[in-house]
Amino acid sequence: MMKLQTDVVPQSEGLFLSHDNKVLLIGSCFTDSIGERLEYFGFQCLRNPFGILYNPFSIASCLEYCISNKHVSDEDLIFHNNLWHSWLHHSKFSNISKQDCLQICNSEMEKASAYLKTVDYIILTWGTALAYQLKDNNLVVGNCHKVPSTYFERRLLTIEEIEERYIELGKKIHTINPTAKIILTVSPIRHWKEGFRENLLSKSVLHLAVDSLRKKSDRFCYFPSYEIVMDELRDYRFYERDMLHPNPIAIDIIWDRFLETYSNTNVREVCMLVDKYRKMKQHKPFFPDSEEYKQHQSKMEILYKRLESIFGRALL
Repeated sequence: MMKLQTDVVPQSEGLFLSHDNKVLLIGSCFTDSIGERLEYFGFQCLRNPFGILYNPFSIASCLEYCISNKHVSDEDLIFHNNLWHSWLHHSKFSNISKQDCLQICNSEMEKASAYLKTVDYIILTWGTALAYQLKDNNLVVGNCHKVPSTYFERRLLTIEEIEERYIELGKKIHTINPTAKIILTVSPIRHWKEGFRENLLSKSVLHLAVDSLRKKSDRFCYFPSYEIVMDELRDYRFYERDMLHPNPIAIDIIWDRFLETYSNTNVREVCMLVDKYRKMKQHKPFFPDSEEYKQHQSKMEILYKRLESIFGRALL
């Protein structure tokens, strides 16, 4: 039988993920999608402590703040459209109160700073090499917050400057957490508003930067989520209605490939048990007092205790 797909086979590079590990995820909205799967299946993870970030420099800034436990200050904020915003953070951190904005930003950063010291894996998803840099101080912002374009210089980050920044970043991470492994991935989401040609150039820069980093440092590994969508799935049935974002089916396929690559049969069996428990928990009975539902609850309690004994911690 003819096979109508091109298989992308990721390499584990000696990495192994279990429910005992801690994972930090930072990057584009694709990062949130994978982070949601990790949380769903009972893995310990923290995702996007600065909110969704797209370019490598903003992602690096997030980690550098966490490494140094540096706080966001008044100088990092801007008042626009009746809200206070952080240039380093996603707009979900914005607030009508300046002090509340600072408190929310710094609270999440402090949590991430402590977590980073104990984490086993750091998954970074780069979305675009196109960056917006403030003209007055050359800061590459994490979010423009609908501020007029006259405030920014739009530019394409270079392979060399991404490589230089991340080689140094890898060393800084190593000083506070020598065993942490960094998994890089390029988001398969197209940044179409930037222009189709610009998107292609941007993704090319990201791929070349990944390749250069992996050749120069063994701290960096790579998972080919971009290639799975573009070369293996390669069909609009795997996209949302905007024809740009992978749909839940595509995300599930990428998640399955991620789990196959970095885990073993035992870990995957535990994931199946977690999935079974979650689906049992979602069951809405027509007759809560029925004997049948009482049996359902009993089975669910037994399964939960089994999972607790496997994890050695409270679950869900």
